Amino acid sequence: MDVFEAISTRVSVRRFKPDPIPRGVVERILEAGVRAPTAGGGQQWFFIVVEDPSVRRGLRELLIKAHMRYAESVVREGIPEDVKERWFKAMLEGREYDAPLYVAAYVDLRRRQYRDEYLELERLWAVQSLAAAIENMILAAWGEGVGSVWLGVPLLMREEFDKLLNPPEGCELQAVIAFGYPERVPKPRPRKPLSEVVRWV
Repeated sequence: MDVFEAISTRVSVRRFKPDPIPRGVVERILEAGVRAPTAGGGQQWFFIVVEDPSVRRGLRELLIKAHMRYAESVVREGIPEDVKERWFKAMLEGREYDAPLYVAAYVDLRRRQYRDEYLELERLWAVQSLAAAIENMILAAWGEGVGSVWLGVPLLMREEFDKLLNPPEGCELQAVIAFGYPERVPKPRPRKPLSEVVRWV
């Protein structure tokens, strides 16, 4: 798939077929991730790939719990009760976020490269680099016919996710990405026109 086609057609997929993703495809997706730009050449990222069925079940349970916390206490304007009820029911009774593969993405500051007074800047650069790696993986997956959804709600419950996934000390969870062959492909959501978000100088 042409890179511009992948960018323009990619959508967030939340319902997946149970079919496993071949190991070679998963490795190509991960390789695309680590080819991302990285601040200072640091490559301060770490990934935990979750395939084991019991760990996947536990991860999905945590994702549902995190989404409920998000809906109950994070959204500024609030979510109407009837909408929340339908959403929670769909998650609990359906297959939303039930993926054959998850990748937990961490910032890895075990090896520091800047002076201590620049720790916050180093961390920010590492987060930006990791975000680029995640986007690379998502686009590479889409090019392989694999859908995905980038999930930030685990940040509301980092300790619980870390207890399940047991990352190396010094690694901080930034996202979980669910991957799988789409059960159905949603329509792309519109984006703001360039005239609203770009200034030419």
